[in-house]
Order: sequence, then C-alpha cells, then structure tokens
Amino acid sequence: MTTPEPEDAGAWWRGAVFYRIDVRSFADGDGDGIGDFDGVLARLGYLELLGVDAIVLAGVGGLQYPPGSFEALLDEAHQAGIRLLIAMDLDPAREDPEDVLREWLDLGVDGFHLDPREGVAPSIRAVVDRYPERIAIGSGPGWQLAFNLDLAVAGFDADAVRKAIIRVLDAPPRPAWAMATRGTARDEAALTPVRAMSLVQLALPGAACLRHGEELGLPGAQRIPMPWEGQDPPFGFSERPGEWPSISADWASFTVEAQLEDPESTLSLYRRALELRSEHPAFAGDDVEWFGAPEGCFAFRRVGSALICALNTSAEPVPVPPGEILLSSRPLVSGQLPGGTAVWLA
Repeated sequence: MTTPEPEDAGAWWRGAVFYRIDVRSFADGDGDGIGDFDGVLARLGYLELLGVDAIVLAGVGGLQYPPGSFEALLDEAHQAGIRLLIAMDLDPAREDPEDVLREWLDLGVDGFHLDPREGVAPSIRAVVDRYPERIAIGSGPGWQLAFNLDLAVAGFDADAVRKAIIRVLDAPPRPAWAMATRGTARDEAALTPVRAMSLVQLALPGAACLRHGEELGLPGAQRIPMPWEGQDPPFGFSERPGEWPSISADWASFTVEAQLEDPESTLSLYRRALELRSEHPAFAGDDVEWFGAPEGCFAFRRVGSALICALNTSAEPVPVPPGEILLSSRPLVSGQLPGGTAVWLA
C-alpha cells in the first residue's frame, strides 16, 4: 500500500479535522429561536477548546443575516486559527460555478464541501484551484478530499471495518472519514461503540469530518439544537422564551457544560483525542499495516510512525498490543482491552 510522496504533502487540509455546523441549530445569537452567524461567533471559544482545524457551515443558503455578520465570523475564525468552509449543493447544469464560488472565495472562505453529484468535480476544481490553499471536499474521484461514510456503513464489526479501511485507502483521492451516529439512545451501552469508533476514525490517515453534537454523543444524522448549558431546554441554545418540545429534558447530563466537568465524558474523550492527533509525533504516515488479532478484533499501525490503534468489537476482553497507552475509549480491565473498546498506543 506504499505510495510516492504526494505533491500536496504539506497542505493544511491533509490531516485536518473538519467540524460541520448546521448554523440554524448550533447557537441562536439574536433570540429568535433560530441559529445564526452571531451564535456561531459567540461559541468560537468552544471550537478552539475542542481543537478542530476548520468549521464547515451548512444551511447557509437562504439564511437571513445582518450585514457584516458573516464577515465578522470569518475574520474571528481566522484570527483563532480556524479555517472556514461552506457546505452547498451546486449543480453546474443550472448555475455557473464561477459565479457561485467566486463570491465566497473573494470573501476569504477556505473552501467548500459539495453535496454528491456525478461529474461536477472538474468544473468546481477549475475555480477553487485558482485560489491558493483552498479546498474542495466531495464524494468520489476528482476532489482534494473524498468524503466517505464507509466506517459508519460497516457497522460495529471489526472485520467489516477493516475491509472498509483497506478499500478506501486503496483508492484516491485522500479520504475525509466521517461517522453518522444513528438511533436516539443516550445510555452508556449505546455510547460504547460510538466512543470506540471515534478513536478508529481519528487514528486513520487522512482528514476527519465531525458533525456538531457528535462529540457529545448526540446522533449525527439528525439536526438537533446544540445543548450548551443549564438544566432545562433549550440548554443555552437560545434565549427565546417558551416551550421547546423538540429538546428532551433528559439532555441535562449531555450539555457541553456538564461534559466539560466530567473527565470521563464523551466530550473529554474527543478533546483528548484531537489534542493527541494534533500534537503527538506518532500521528504521521499515509498508509497502515495490519497485525494479527483475535476474532472480532483488529490492530493497525500507521506506517512510518509508532501509532497503533486496536479495536475489540467482540464481547470478550483481549490482550492489549505492546506499547505505551495514549488513550482508550473505555478503561482497560485488568490490563486487557474490553469488548466494545478501542485503544491508541505508541
């Protein structure tokens, strides 16, 4: 699986963590009950604390906002060292990519995440590539990064996940790995495989794509108002008075505030994982090599580095590969890797 050094080896986006924000359900800055750019701006400090490299704003089309609010968000994000992309569905058969994309690129946005469409990559790349350090993420060939949900489709089965990883890494372009947490269960049993797969996703070569709320253990396939703080709905999402029947009162323990105070929370796991991914020298290399592992498990190493990721999807604990433990999705039991758990070693 060894490949030559790519021409874009030093590009900022190759190993970036992209954080997709549904603007309307992230944070309400003006109290009308709908998320907006001012709400995102007010929460930039959280995004810095989380440790993402770029935010991808979704749901921007048709969004009404005060003049200058987007520019203020873009400027503050860049000052914080966070890139900003726009998610959009662009059909070159109906609209000129040059007209649509240049308006955003001239403002200073760092790229786009395009909805899946056949054969659109060349016309879009022709525009984006004229702007230095900009990125176009799409599905399939022709993009700088190829968004994929292969890990999610594979389910929580070590053999299926291993095959998905091999398939994606064997085909260009460079992957942008994403997960989609399905279902609505919020108990610890439901979060166990979610936490384990997050370490697999973040250990792989390529970029990673998160959705807002994913780091809290909330379903990634639903547009859910972000629960920030407090004991009652809407948990800091908005100051609009009234009932919020779409937000469960049971979410008090899943707010950002509650999870930041808990070192064992899913949010704390993501923060530590993103910190290690950004700062630890073991997170290097564009290929992986596989080790022998018990049934229902796998272990791979990033080629050219010391990082090992092991996953146990079976019901039984298994021995941990040799190395210094960097992080585990659940605590080890008597020095072994429990079922439903992943671990990083170096």
